[in-house]
Amino acid sequence: MISLFIFVHTIFAIFLSRLFAFAPDESNYIYTFNNVYTLPIGTSAQSGSGWLAAPTIFLWIAYLPAKILNMLGVPDYLSIRLLSILLTTVSLCLLLEIQKHSQSGRKFTQKAIFFVFFIPSVFLWTSVGLRESFIIAEIMVFLAGLNFLIRGLANRGMIFLFLGSYGLISTKNYLWACLMVAVILSNVIFVFQGLDRRKIVKFLAAGLLAPVLAFASTTSLYALNYIFQSNISQTGQGISQTGQRTGDSITQVYVNVPGSGTGSGTGSGTGSGTGSGTKPTKELITFHGDYTLIALHFYQIDNPNSIFSKTLRLLHLDKKIQEIWDEKVQAGLIHKDKKVGTDTSSLNGHILEPGKISDPLSMLWPAFVFLCGPFPFIGDPGIAVGIASLESPMWWAFYALVIFQFLRFRKVKFLRDPQILFTLIFLVGEIAFSSLVEVNLGTSFRHRSIILVPLVFLYVRLAQRAREQKDLESGII
Repeated sequence: MISLFIFVHTIFAIFLSRLFAFAPDESNYIYTFNNVYTLPIGTSAQSGSGWLAAPTIFLWIAYLPAKILNMLGVPDYLSIRLLSILLTTVSLCLLLEIQKHSQSGRKFTQKAIFFVFFIPSVFLWTSVGLRESFIIAEIMVFLAGLNFLIRGLANRGMIFLFLGSYGLISTKNYLWACLMVAVILSNVIFVFQGLDRRKIVKFLAAGLLAPVLAFASTTSLYALNYIFQSNISQTGQGISQTGQRTGDSITQVYVNVPGSGTGSGTGSGTGSGTGSGTKPTKELITFHGDYTLIALHFYQIDNPNSIFSKTLRLLHLDKKIQEIWDEKVQAGLIHKDKKVGTDTSSLNGHILEPGKISDPLSMLWPAFVFLCGPFPFIGDPGIAVGIASLESPMWWAFYALVIFQFLRFRKVKFLRDPQILFTLIFLVGEIAFSSLVEVNLGTSFRHRSIILVPLVFLYVRLAQRAREQKDLESGII
């Protein structure tokens, strides 16, 4: 099944070619990949991507497998996508390793693990060259390290804890901060629960202290200033002319005005007939949202012979995209400000209202939207969000599966299990933080994939703990 997993992801990555409509930021990561291996070390190659605060040395090592592929002739976009697939496969293998030591129902559990990794958005983010696959792998490596440490495999556990923590602080520092808050809070609880003090010390040393020292000694002064000057309130509110981030996604496009440039010889373009060669009138339309639609429209025009474009034509989806495009353009031309997509009143509007730390109850609704949105068949959210909303029931089913697992193994005293307790604290912190900072539905939708690994880990760990207790009662361990 692992081979099939890799094969399907690879075929999809090749199929997309240089289409970045579903992952607009991917081109920035390709630029970083192509320019980061230079001397002297600087952050200029990283400034356009999410790797701004990452140590350059970390990127040299992290991108090394992709760089080797690229040097062997594999295109840059495919090299970093294959690296993403490799990292995701590592995460999957670690989960399956933990699942081997679980209670009965192993075949169903294995199928459930593979199922969630094939949720369409997760499949997409782990097939393209964004940071999601790095984050998923780093969190999984950290959780696997904790699993090894508690099971008595101290050396392996500490190595995994260090790699996961150092990788995450280099990749996305605010997620690492959530992880470390969970480390500190859980260790306080571990002390009161009587967990082996040596394991607590090793957990703190490998998961917190060593990664901080390694990061501080390898990153740039610019990156450190960027991290320390960050403000959660500003992150949650955003930045605009008024000092707040609106979460709006704005794209401006020049379009031909229908009927222009078809004059009968007067040159005014207002008559009827075959035209006299006058240039069509162009109007600047401002799209709020709908970037995927724009990208798909122009990709088909610029790359008519690509496999992706040919597939769209074969399925007659090209006509549907053109139809939606024409409707949006017409709506923009009619609007007095030449804007389209300005209505964000729908539940699926692309602008989200984040919660506030000063008002904890205000975080509940954003957290719910983060976990369960976008919602199918509500409003007119645009082509990308409309398609994305169709997968939401899969997430709801996944949440139900994890909740059922807690009910199924409710007698295992899971709150006294260090791994489950830590993961729950981290998961709650991650969701709470997302409710404070997510202001754009598309970004929130992408970031939701990050909670996949903690949830799957909880699912398999509950079964593993049940197996451990059963073996203990039987005198096997």
